[in-house]
Amino acid sequence: MSLGLSPDSSTASDIAVARQADHVAFLHRAPFVADSLALGFLPGFREDCGYQTDQYLNLEIPVGMLDNDFRDPDLERFVDRFFEYEPRVGVIGDVDEIDDVDAHVAAAREIQASYPEAELIVVPKSRAVIDAIPENLVLGYSRGYADRLAHDFSDPADWRGRRVHILGGSPPKQLDAIRQLTRPTLTDEPPADIVGVDWNGLHRGAQFGEFWTADGWDDSGRDADHVTVRKTVRHSLARVREFWRAHGIWPETTPQDEGLNVEYEGPSPADLEDAACTECGTNVWRTRRGPYVAEYDTGAICGYCSYECYFSHRHRNNLEEIAGDQSVYLPPA
Repeated sequence: MSLGLSPDSSTASDIAVARQADHVAFLHRAPFVADSLALGFLPGFREDCGYQTDQYLNLEIPVGMLDNDFRDPDLERFVDRFFEYEPRVGVIGDVDEIDDVDAHVAAAREIQASYPEAELIVVPKSRAVIDAIPENLVLGYSRGYADRLAHDFSDPADWRGRRVHILGGSPPKQLDAIRQLTRPTLTDEPPADIVGVDWNGLHRGAQFGEFWTADGWDDSGRDADHVTVRKTVRHSLARVREFWRAHGIWPETTPQDEGLNVEYEGPSPADLEDAACTECGTNVWRTRRGPYVAEYDTGAICGYCSYECYFSHRHRNNLEEIAGDQSVYLPPA
């Protein structure tokens, strides 16, 4: 450890506390965000996207984080969206000029009046804007694919003593930024307080059969018949979680610990639109027990005349239910 610090020094302890995030967010659509919530991530989406759950029967995924549409920003629209979805974390917008700070702060104040516990993030895009943002708002540190990244216009010292959310960038890049913002200094400056991180790049690799590892993308499962994009994203999420745990960034508590859960009601025979068994064509209503029903993450609802037909069709087509066993209706014996 630099500067002669011992592992049990108070300075080292303060830095460890500053580096541990309150949340690690994953912004995407269903079913990927549902899987991320189950793994301990904070789910969310960009205001112009949504979870795209219309294809499912009764699936409600809580909005933990709401990002703004940075390509078409509109503060009034974002405030309306915040009140509609009631997230725990909100990225209000990017601020390029000092003259734009007041409008973003006013939007934050409007939200805070109704949601005082919400973490609201404002993203400075110039050195002068950093100091102009009130200290009770979180600073967004751009590390992803934004037009202007934080290190392009500022030094780590500019962010010290502030609450910071790292926006985008792969985990190693985010970790490098966290270390720069929190490492001990000769002048004993306080570290930045890392509130959260988010990165949504896992799906791009998964589309090509690649999952994320700390050593880079791994395509060892690319040609396996049983590997799907969803399974690959889920595997990558688990790897990301382990990465953050190993470096002391993963939060002490998860959104589920705090009551954030998926609400889902599984299918029933009444949801079937076809009497024919999806596997063998038998009339499912003329069997002794009645239909077996499954809702898959493709949005398809399939009826079967027997468990054997359900099992065979599911595995031959490498299907996965939207919410595990909850997505399967078994008729009474």
